[in-house]
Amino acid sequence: MDFFGHQEQAQRRTYALFVWFACAVVVVVFAVYAAVTAGLFVGFSHGDSFQSQAEWLQVDAFWNQARFFWVSSITVALILAGSAYKIHQLRQGGGAAVADMLGGKRLPSNVGDVLARRLLNVVEEMAIASGLPVPPVYILNQSGINAFAAGFSASDTVIGVTRGAVEMLNRDELQGVIAHEFSHILHGDTRINMRIMGLLHGITLISDTGMLLLTSRRSTYYSSRKSGTHPAVFVLGILLFLVGLIGMVLADLIKRAVSRQREFLADASAVQFTRNPEGIANALKVIGGYKAGSQVRHTDASPIGHFFFGNALKRAAVGENSTRWWASHPPLLQRIKRIEPRFRGQLKIVQEADKQQRVLAEAKMGFAQTMGEDVSPIDATVNDYHQWLAAIGEPEKARLVRASKKLQRIPSHLRDFAHDSYTARAVCYALLLDADDGQRHIQMSLLEKSADKNVLRELLDIQREVMDLLADLRLPLIDMMLPALKSMSHAQYQLFVKNIRMLIQANHRISLFEYMLQRLLLRHLKPSFTDIKMQPVSYRKVQNVAAECGCVLGILISYGTHAEPEVLFKTVSTELLGEPMPWPPARVLHLARLNESLKKLECASPSVKKALLTACMQVILADGLLHVKESEALRAIADGMDCPIPVI
Repeated sequence: MDFFGHQEQAQRRTYALFVWFACAVVVVVFAVYAAVTAGLFVGFSHGDSFQSQAEWLQVDAFWNQARFFWVSSITVALILAGSAYKIHQLRQGGGAAVADMLGGKRLPSNVGDVLARRLLNVVEEMAIASGLPVPPVYILNQSGINAFAAGFSASDTVIGVTRGAVEMLNRDELQGVIAHEFSHILHGDTRINMRIMGLLHGITLISDTGMLLLTSRRSTYYSSRKSGTHPAVFVLGILLFLVGLIGMVLADLIKRAVSRQREFLADASAVQFTRNPEGIANALKVIGGYKAGSQVRHTDASPIGHFFFGNALKRAAVGENSTRWWASHPPLLQRIKRIEPRFRGQLKIVQEADKQQRVLAEAKMGFAQTMGEDVSPIDATVNDYHQWLAAIGEPEKARLVRASKKLQRIPSHLRDFAHDSYTARAVCYALLLDADDGQRHIQMSLLEKSADKNVLRELLDIQREVMDLLADLRLPLIDMMLPALKSMSHAQYQLFVKNIRMLIQANHRISLFEYMLQRLLLRHLKPSFTDIKMQPVSYRKVQNVAAECGCVLGILISYGTHAEPEVLFKTVSTELLGEPMPWPPARVLHLARLNESLKKLECASPSVKKALLTACMQVILADGLLHVKESEALRAIADGMDCPIPVI
């Protein structure tokens, strides 16, 4: 199954999630009704003023239509309100909200610690190789070895890693764990996990209501001379608490139904990505032999236990036959043997101090070797678009190696600048400076009036080095800067966006690179500073977005160097739509129209996106070569449709 198949599957699993949630709500409603009826019966039999207030509910009969209506209405309203509130809260914070819940601390992009720097390098390589924006990384102060990915989209996703994983795993093992988490991002698992967390929060409110009743000190049914909890309220509190436990069991079953098999798939994808089965297998072995295992000791870990690489809630099940039917993760031996079929099942005890020393020594040695390596540019010619299309969402080792080499080809000074909030803004401004001296002077004059003085000073130091940067390194550099830019304050973000637009509009025209840069930056920074609504799937047939497809293909062809552009457009549109389209008029072949088209195409089904991307690749590879300008255009188009294009 390719990337688009996984996206279709993720949508089906989302629909199934809503069905399971509805079934769980029905069970909880009937259980609450039974609890309320029992509580009313106790109050009725108590024989005081409570009796007169409850007579209209006909407590002597178990079934009462009016009572059921009110109980079910209040229960459903409570569950839906709790779920809606939690989903809204998560959407505002994205993956960072999950990391903050667990006490995670964001790792600065310019961190100096060698182990933290190694972690950031691994994440950067993985992101650029898979075509995703580089996510911010959070460190959890936990000795257990674990990691998670959380977020509704690639733009608001974060990676969380425990201190134990950073200190106890060597680079290959850490790379396997991070590859596992990137698989969850690419396959749409993180979005589903966020929805699970939001939906199931409402069900847990029932037990909270029971606890509230149990701890109440007065009953409104008592006179002012009496104090304490009314027996009916006490019984109702206990029963609602038990009903809440039923809801929690149902919630755990839903998590299990969604997550268990996805862990096997993510393990397999990590092996495909790194081409190093020993990496992730050894990470699992370390967890099995380490005294802290993969546990995350935090009060808020339970609702998000299904996010983690390993079982975060208790000591992981090891033996093949030790599967717990409610566990969110398969036993370690099952996971290891699927990766290494010859593994005999013997886990060695891990000595913490010794392992930490070896990991630290390897990390220091690895940085020394990387800094002295001589890396030459690679050939970016692509001949088979089918192979390229298959790599979307399923990156391979070759892409990872290529991404690593691209990062090493970026001058070290620029890499350092990309990891700081102030200097990253300076690099973005420098990328937009015009090659013409006169136009560049106008741009600099405008920046002197509006840009932050510290950023402007850094820009003066770095502008020549940025302007001399090789064209094929611009996209990786932009991806590297995103985590640092996401750490801006809201005021800094607004000023940054204003200055980006000002630099682009200074010469009264917009180039394809300027459009691509602005779109990538705003698309992936917006979720960190503003509320973003999820876009539902609205177009399931390519014919429903024929005009938008024509705009995209026409602009790609017009930016290329094709001998017969209209003939190429006719050929590709016929394959895409089943019939030829006329060459788009000049008013359609504008970047502003492309922006409108991509907004609509974002709501297309994965199968429609796959068909359009196939046509785009046919267009840009029609001459057998991939030019940097075409690569940047394809990245902007694919990114606008939430389809990560792997590094070329």
